[in-house]
Amino acid sequence: MLRPMEDEYMKIVEEELELAKRRIDARMKSSCWNDASTMKLEFRNRIARMILTREEIKGEGDVPIEVALVDDVTGDVVVDEPEASAKVEFYLLNVSGAEESIVPPEEGKKAILAGNEPLQLHRGVAKINNLKIRNKATKIKPPVFKLGARVVGASVRVKEAKTEAFTLKDFRIKYFKKHKNPSLSDQVSRLVFIRRGGKINERLQDNNIYTVEEFLIRLLIDPQSLKSIVKTQAKKWKAIVNNAQACLSSERVYCYIDPKQKTGVVFNILGRVQGLCWGSHYSQTSTLSEKHKVDAEKLLASAYQNWNEVKGFDDQNSVQQHLHELVEMVGESTSAMNSCGEDVVDEIDVVYDAALQLLHAWPCSPSLFEGLRSESNGDEPRIVDGSGNSPRMWRKVVCVSKWLSLRRRVALLHPTPTPKKQRIV
Repeated sequence: MLRPMEDEYMKIVEEELELAKRRIDARMKSSCWNDASTMKLEFRNRIARMILTREEIKGEGDVPIEVALVDDVTGDVVVDEPEASAKVEFYLLNVSGAEESIVPPEEGKKAILAGNEPLQLHRGVAKINNLKIRNKATKIKPPVFKLGARVVGASVRVKEAKTEAFTLKDFRIKYFKKHKNPSLSDQVSRLVFIRRGGKINERLQDNNIYTVEEFLIRLLIDPQSLKSIVKTQAKKWKAIVNNAQACLSSERVYCYIDPKQKTGVVFNILGRVQGLCWGSHYSQTSTLSEKHKVDAEKLLASAYQNWNEVKGFDDQNSVQQHLHELVEMVGESTSAMNSCGEDVVDEIDVVYDAALQLLHAWPCSPSLFEGLRSESNGDEPRIVDGSGNSPRMWRKVVCVSKWLSLRRRVALLHPTPTPKKQRIV
């Protein structure tokens, strides 16, 4: 029973002895030959193929670059030697064909590498943070470089490390980079075939189209007008539209409520119906009947014609929350009216017809209160300009205006119109 375990232990001991022997041999060679080295620096991951000036130098996949001190013979990370806590500094190598040369510092000017403070190793390993290349490096031709690393202040010689070659570009190029899947807030110049500051971009801005969202909205409302603004080849026009519509992953939706039907449609930026709403009730497209789907398409057409009445939301949950909040205001409007007193309620029908005309031009026209102003001398505000000095009348006007403001907010969603109270003659 113990024999297999003994064999396993012996195997482990032999491997450790062999490893120690190799290390001792390497040290002996180092003592015999001054140019020999048993330790070296090594970059543990590959550097990105393209680096931007003023941007942090990172590896492929946008991850920090790790540098390590390793045994030159075994490849293991050195953790116990004094050099395992040494400091590392970095430098830039310009690559021209097969030749490599260190980029020298310019006299009286800042170093080519920003944030190049000596990096402290911890048990032989460290990660590069906040190391950047200054913009003036782009003047060096060709703009192809390697990043080098060396140990400073070590008692023994340690081989230096260098990365693979990478291309250096001006950081401002990121503002011109096209997005395969743009966001709605992106500038239209992020779309293919629309150059920032170019003629197409200028024509779009002249027509108040600055973002991808505004581009897609105009595409919904008036595609022919947008096409005439862009004014490009049919193939390029199709590519621009496809690129803009690639933002389908966006959850942003839009809601339009017909003021007569009290029914609303919810749709996305591509003009696809997401649901119907009436009152505080909201139903997604998958639950709608064929008749309701037809109604939704009709409402969608109305939304395009009345875009000023369309409201945007981050997602469908935001729509439902908004609907509930508006319906709750119905109760608030009733409470506001009750607080004004029955005498005011009895006289509301006097201004009701005029109020209806003002609802669609909210905020209310100043003409409603033309000739009215308030004075305060410590007492209640009074109507003083041709309307009598009645505090009671002033309270009526204030209460009616409050009621109108609340009614305007909920009129589109109130399930049944509020009947006018009949006066007893």
